[in-house]
This record gives sequence, C-alpha cells and structure tokens, in this order.
Amino acid sequence: MKAKNRIQIDGEWYVKETQVPTLPVTIPTKFEGCVVENDNFCFEATRLYKDDGVSFYKSITIKCTDKRVKPWKDEHWDNDTWMIGMLEGDPASVKELKDMKMEEYDLTFLQSFLQYLTDENWLVKIGLHNRVTYI
Repeated sequence: MKAKNRIQIDGEWYVKETQVPTLPVTIPTKFEGCVVENDNFCFEATRLYKDDGVSFYKSITIKCTDKRVKPWKDEHWDNDTWMIGMLEGDPASVKELKDMKMEEYDLTFLQSFLQYLTDENWLVKIGLHNRVTYI
C-alpha cells in the first residue's frame, strides 16, 4: 500500500477512506397498471397515485404495442375523451385506429378493455344529454 493512502492514529496505521457523497432521496411516483394482449397488440393502462398515496389522478394512459411489426411499435394514448369515443364506437376515434390498419377483431378487443377500465372506475364518464362530462 502506498503511504498516502494510510493514516497513523495513536501509533496505529489505518487505510484512509474516502467519503461517499450522499445522494438526495427522490420520491418516486407510484402507479397501478393493467395489461391485456392478444397476438397482434398489447394494451397497458396506467394510472398514477396522487401525493396522498391513496387516491388516483382522473386521467389514465394506455401504451399500445403493435406486435405485427418488427421491431414492435409503441404508441402512448392519454386522451380520455378519445378513449370514451373509442369505447362508444365514435367514427372519428375509430378512424384513427383503422388508419393504422387495426383489424375489427383488435378494435373489439380494445373496446372490451376500455369497457373493463370503465367498469373498474379507471375510465369514468357521466353522460348528460349526449354530452360527456369527466370527473
């Protein structure tokens, strides 16, 4: 050992230690997830906990993985209005997915997932005279 890496205290030699700087503690964002998939697509819904650690923010996101292409292509959807439109078969919402060549089977599969998320209160809507209000 080199002498500069050692220190003598009261006649005893010790190896000098370097102090490791402490990193600030970062509080991670907690979330809950729900996933369904078939041969063509994987849909992963995520909702974030609020700072209280008990309740959730009202919006969800869905990661859509298109497994028909190599490498797989991911899209992220965060528009609850569009998701409700997709669930209800709104032509404008459905058109976007037909433009990406999603088959009828996959559209129905996604709608079933959106219905499940609605049933579980992840995706919430209240219809008032053909208007949709989100809470």
